[in-house]
Amino acid sequence: MIKSIYYKSDLKQLLREPMMTLLFSIPIIIAPVFRLLLEFAVPFSQRYITYDITLYHNYILAFTQSIVASMLGVVMGFMLLDDKDAKIVELIKVTPLGSSGYLFTRLSFIAVGIFVYGIYSYLVVGIYTISIPILLYINILLGMLGATLGLIFIKLASDKVKGLIYAKGLNIIILFPFVDLLEVPFITVIAACFPTYWIYKIIESNGSFFSILIGTIVSSIWFGVLIRKEVKS
Repeated sequence: MIKSIYYKSDLKQLLREPMMTLLFSIPIIIAPVFRLLLEFAVPFSQRYITYDITLYHNYILAFTQSIVASMLGVVMGFMLLDDKDAKIVELIKVTPLGSSGYLFTRLSFIAVGIFVYGIYSYLVVGIYTISIPILLYINILLGMLGATLGLIFIKLASDKVKGLIYAKGLNIIILFPFVDLLEVPFITVIAACFPTYWIYKIIESNGSFFSILIGTIVSSIWFGVLIRKEVKS
């Protein structure tokens, strides 16, 4: 009952803040935009430049999926920052929900949004086929990624202005699915330390055991360390 009240409060907070509403809505817009580009812009450009776009479909899918997590992760960061500024976190600590319950409620709200948007994005872009179990698992990892970005955001940013700057910096990790195209081992090693790279590898390998194992470990380490620090703070 308490958690459902907080979910309703989260929705009201999203609608009240235009910037958060925009960020929360971007994934809905991006998927159709990519679909239109693939349907119309790519065939037009192929009249002048010969290339096979199908070779990059897995990269594009990983990129669009990562955008969902990054946008909603930033939204969660802004929501946590709002609560911190309003001293709501301090008040919640003395309620039955507690700080850990508060974090779980916030994270689960965004994780559900990422899960729904991720599947929506996959279906709308519709350029690369993966099995349903792998799709579902990828979106679980994306939920962890969004939560991780939100927790990093709240650790770094002291206000919304700084938050926007940090958000731009953090979102560079959504480019990591493309590092294999560079064929530079050093950069690939760096990218492999971040969850977005393994989202691509899971898609590219159609869920190989190695990719799922390492992707889960990397995602869990990032999320586990940050959530532990946040609960203790």
